[in-house]
Amino acid sequence: MRVIAAAMSGLTALLFAWGAGADAPAGGAAIYAERCSLCHGSVLRGGGAPPLVGPTFQAKWTGKPTEQLRTLISDTMPLNAAGKLMPGEYQAVTDFILLSNGYPANDKVLKIDPVAAAKVAEAPEPVLPAPAKLLGQASGASPSDDDIANPSDNDWLTYNRDYTGQRFSALNQITYDNVKHLAPSCIFQTGDTGSFEASPVIYQGRLYITTTHGTFAIDAATCKELWRHTYTPPGAEGLPVNRGVALYRGKVLRGTSDGHIIALDAATGALLWDVWVANSLHGANINGALVAFGGKVFTGQGGADRGHTGHIYAFDVETGELAWTFNTIPTGKEPGAETWAKGTELGGGSSWTSITVDPKTRQLFVPIGNPGADMDGALRPGNNLYTDSVVVLNADTGKLDWYVQQIPHDIHDWDTAAAPALYEIGGHKFMAVASKDGWLYIYDRDKHTLIAKSEISIHLNDDKPLAAGVEMRVCPGTLGGAEWNGPAFDPKTKMLFVNSVDWCGGFKRQTTAGSTFGGSLNFDPIEKVTGWIHGFDAATGAVKWTRHTDGPMVAGITPTGGGLVFTGTPSGLFWGLNAATGDILYEFNTGGAIGGGISSYAVRGRQYLAVTSGSASKTIWKTAGAPTVIVFALPARP
Repeated sequence: MRVIAAAMSGLTALLFAWGAGADAPAGGAAIYAERCSLCHGSVLRGGGAPPLVGPTFQAKWTGKPTEQLRTLISDTMPLNAAGKLMPGEYQAVTDFILLSNGYPANDKVLKIDPVAAAKVAEAPEPVLPAPAKLLGQASGASPSDDDIANPSDNDWLTYNRDYTGQRFSALNQITYDNVKHLAPSCIFQTGDTGSFEASPVIYQGRLYITTTHGTFAIDAATCKELWRHTYTPPGAEGLPVNRGVALYRGKVLRGTSDGHIIALDAATGALLWDVWVANSLHGANINGALVAFGGKVFTGQGGADRGHTGHIYAFDVETGELAWTFNTIPTGKEPGAETWAKGTELGGGSSWTSITVDPKTRQLFVPIGNPGADMDGALRPGNNLYTDSVVVLNADTGKLDWYVQQIPHDIHDWDTAAAPALYEIGGHKFMAVASKDGWLYIYDRDKHTLIAKSEISIHLNDDKPLAAGVEMRVCPGTLGGAEWNGPAFDPKTKMLFVNSVDWCGGFKRQTTAGSTFGGSLNFDPIEKVTGWIHGFDAATGAVKWTRHTDGPMVAGITPTGGGLVFTGTPSGLFWGLNAATGDILYEFNTGGAIGGGISSYAVRGRQYLAVTSGSASKTIWKTAGAPTVIVFALPARP
């Protein structure tokens, strides 16, 4: 209730500032705060969804029938529960939005009062990325490119352990013979609430972890806090998620939910620089784990399918100065612009997890999300490059080297979300990509050709077009397949391991003014959602084993040299599986949902596993807990 109360406080203040006062539809404000503010912002200025107040909204709706707006809201909102409110509740929310913009609620056509409109005017559009605010220099200079490219077995240096994204730890102290003796060695509670989707990064006995606003350094063996930094967003927030840090040249680098990148001193947590990258008023955010290489730090931006286009950025790691930009939605004479027959004004091309690097070729392998409008393909004929693709960029210049597109002309919001894994077998170079469309793709990295396509989620009506105004049941839905964690590769067994989600839903395409989503969704109840863990032959894509789970599988998956695979569930179970068979050999209830990664490392010769527990989601995944790092180890020898 504290969240609702805070949102109500902001709404009340905003209404009185606009002169609405006693005329404000209080019931509509309360419903908005509870059901709408998480996406559209506590004061209607946007976040994970477009703003509902100000010139952007007014330009779209002024002169249109009032009933058209009411119908759109009642048919498509809330996004994950369309049509679930009572008619009177939809009326109250609509009237609240109308009054907030200066529209009389009882007029048949939306006509604005110029005086009221002036009170809700948005600030001028900023030029972004903005110049960096440089405050200091790091007190250290490691890890370096070489440290991350050839990591010590003791360390876990990136979101996916090293540049190539394999998530494999060669440590073998914990085996399928002794894993049953694992036990918590220490516990660190961040004191935060909300999502917890990061993979712990460990270097020389220090563990770094993030929450939405917090960054923490702790002793990796004792969980003693060394420092913490709390980021306070100066503006609206997009998706309130952060998936981890890049550790590089004495700095801890992370993104924020309001579109900034900040650099902290790895030794002290002091702020070194801050650059405003993307405008959260339009739903943009930087929630993926950054990657640093060659003196630069790289990031994409999330929220781009809500009316603006995505970008990949490179910044100088010492100063925060912009080095280059790659447009994930090409325009003008850029290659690929011809695949958008009606233009790119509806946006798309987010990148919201992490990036893989081939340090030998100095290439970035970047996963790119879906186009906008998400479901109405009639608004954007063509293959819509570079959405639902992996683009391979020159790390020094940002120029496109090559790409592979998993889904041309996506109409189901099936992002290529998770970072790919790069590996070699028998002298052949491979790339494994797991997508939200419920498939694992294996490519030849030299020939840029598809070798195998293996199913990781069930499919129903996935190849049929959506008809306007007609609901069709489709599997997977927009939250199926592989989410923010992708495949892991075991070089000992030559196997790939992938977690995935079975979540179907009803899709209804709607070409309606004001709808950036292009339709409505009717998700299956979360209680019916299941998941999978798959083991595949990494060269052929052939299935070695599968495990069907009671709930969705979104956590990272970590193979180790001890013949084990570690992962976790939204119900809070931490699992150790036999890598060869998928049998569960170890289970521990952590007490909170596991949605981040499991990192394997060693301190003073003892192998540890750091597990992120307590990723709470009140709206989508319906999970519980408080962000907590639980470090596991075998009992210490006497």
